[in-house]
Amino acid sequence: MEFLETSFGHLAYKKHGSGKNIHLLFHGFGQNMKAYDPFLTLRKDSESFFVFDMFYHGQSSWKSVNQKLTKEIWREIMVLLMEKEKFEKFHLIGYSMGGKFCLITYELFPNFVKSLLLMAPDGIKTGFWYNMATFPGFLNRLFKHVIFHPERFFRTMDFFHGLGLLQSSLIKFVKSQMGSRTMRAQVYFTWNVFKPLQPDLGQIIKMIRINQTPISLFTGSYDKMITSDNLSRFSSKIPHIFLHELNSGHNTLIEETSIFLIGSKA
Repeated sequence: MEFLETSFGHLAYKKHGSGKNIHLLFHGFGQNMKAYDPFLTLRKDSESFFVFDMFYHGQSSWKSVNQKLTKEIWREIMVLLMEKEKFEKFHLIGYSMGGKFCLITYELFPNFVKSLLLMAPDGIKTGFWYNMATFPGFLNRLFKHVIFHPERFFRTMDFFHGLGLLQSSLIKFVKSQMGSRTMRAQVYFTWNVFKPLQPDLGQIIKMIRINQTPISLFTGSYDKMITSDNLSRFSSKIPHIFLHELNSGHNTLIEETSIFLIGSKA
């Protein structure tokens, strides 16, 4: 385990391999670097995989909830990483929330990125929880109340589920992310600190097209959180994008993508 020490917090990561072909792998909300264990078998001798714990996850920490993670701060963190590990160009791999970090990183360093592999990425069509966390004024306070006093909210969700207005998969996902007070606090602090991180999709699409950056986009046919349809306005503007929908839900997409990639190399 390595730690990138910054004035904002420390970012935990593990380097696998010693090759010059660098891959940066970012996990989803509620996970840690172990989420990418299925990907490690894909690494070639010429490659190094840097797998991270994102802030508020795993062994990484953020110093103050009052300090938002802006694009400028993320640029500074990435430059520190590149200086410490002595690399410049790199590949990006991201799942869900980690996909948003890939998009932001590409926006900041478009000429340094050799390829993008995105699995059901957040940041293209924002999800319910992000929108709720970023609503102004009393609605933001409502979000905080839901996070720390969820009982009535859960009962309301169950009521709408009983009426057929909410899908079982959504209920299961929300409850899995808010099962304890610690998990609910992680939701609240993560989304509030990460609030400024909104990718400029127009600029990203423009640079992908100009640079002809290889990009792969994987989705799950049973994923109700981030669907192929939700991403179609983005993907349709990149003629050379590789699209593939796997027989997967949201939570198993990293593993299913690794199986697909292993099979495609066989």
